[in-house]
Amino acid sequence: MHQPIEPARSYADFPPVEFIPFGELLAISLSASTNDLTHGLHRYPAKYIPQIPRWAIRQFSREGDVVLDPFSGSGTTIVEALAEGRTGIGVDLDPLACLIAEAKSAALDPAKLIGYLPKLLATVGRPPLAVPLPDLQNFGHWFSEHAWRDLQTLRRNIDTIATSHAERRFLLVIFSSIIRAVSNADDQSQKTYVSGTLRKEPPSVLPTFEKHFMKAMKGMEALNVRRSDCDGTIHNASATNLPIDDGSVDLVVTSPPYLDSVDYMYNLMLEYFWLGTEIGVNSRKSFNALRRKQIGAKSPLQVHEIPAEIRHLFNPEGVAAYRREALGPYFAEMSNHFHEANRVMKPGGRYVLVIGNSRTQNEMLRLHDALIALASAAGLHIEHAFGYRIRRHYMKFPRKGRGGIILTDWVITLRKGEKIHGVPTQLPHVDMQLPPAAVAH
Repeated sequence: MHQPIEPARSYADFPPVEFIPFGELLAISLSASTNDLTHGLHRYPAKYIPQIPRWAIRQFSREGDVVLDPFSGSGTTIVEALAEGRTGIGVDLDPLACLIAEAKSAALDPAKLIGYLPKLLATVGRPPLAVPLPDLQNFGHWFSEHAWRDLQTLRRNIDTIATSHAERRFLLVIFSSIIRAVSNADDQSQKTYVSGTLRKEPPSVLPTFEKHFMKAMKGMEALNVRRSDCDGTIHNASATNLPIDDGSVDLVVTSPPYLDSVDYMYNLMLEYFWLGTEIGVNSRKSFNALRRKQIGAKSPLQVHEIPAEIRHLFNPEGVAAYRREALGPYFAEMSNHFHEANRVMKPGGRYVLVIGNSRTQNEMLRLHDALIALASAAGLHIEHAFGYRIRRHYMKFPRKGRGGIILTDWVITLRKGEKIHGVPTQLPHVDMQLPPAAVAH
């Protein structure tokens, strides 16, 4: 029987940690902004709301401290760190995510960028249509000929205007931010597909770009007002091999990949088609190979057993066969990551972990308890935790009991050092489910 969804205390920002009882379920008011500063520069699947890293940064760090996000995605934590006067370091294996995070945290002059706009929108001397990656098939399925031509012209203009390296990368991210909107692909789903029943009428490319460009300028201006002399640095690297010095990080704030729930690269497939040559993904084949290297991938390249510390939490025979092969690699790599995080953190430093439990039709995998155990084995021990009711975007179709639904995130504070006595090492069992006809937002 499904457990009813309990009411949660709602806030515009999370309260101080001392006012949140261990294991309580909270919510953020839907009236609270999640797209201020540069947060709305580019869509990104399953990114957490900025209120979470903002809360953690204010609670567990001081101005000038170093804040690390080892699964930085599109850079939400890094933007919040800069806005709070901290140095932000982001690490991610996804090169497009790194490009987006780099743009969101860049310190550029909006007035100078606006001066490029007339040349960006110029349509003189259009080149003949060409597929942006060599092994793409049926490219016209995704784009009308008119949109294809305008996108190609816009990309050429970005490449030929005399800009700095950082400015050019920023302009490429604005370009990327409109690709899904002007394509034939459905806008209401994370997955990239063209609906045969809900036909889309995409907006024109150049007016859409100009609109997104001006919105980006406002976001950058707002961040420039807030940021101090602290820098943001983005590394395209693995969370299991951090390019960071020992004992140099004051605070880690991150939301690691969900096990077999969100295929981040597939959801940004069209953007990869257009920008792959810029970020080292030069073919559809290399794109597919990189998808399998991600922690939490459905068909991982690595083969690992479930770590001994958490085998008691899982019965592999009770897990759907298509997910079983992902369990060992996911937890083995997360274990490696926690040891690596311990290496780069200062003694007594905090690691704020945001993770949801993934439910399929027949099971709920209690990822939070497993990750707490793995972190503890690496010397990062639970200090506090609370739940957060989440509202998912790009998931607006009835799921009919199928997998991939995550209704609760856990915000878990870990501390480097000795184990903290009296703190539970397993969290409340909150197995919320949607009725079969419900729509997950």
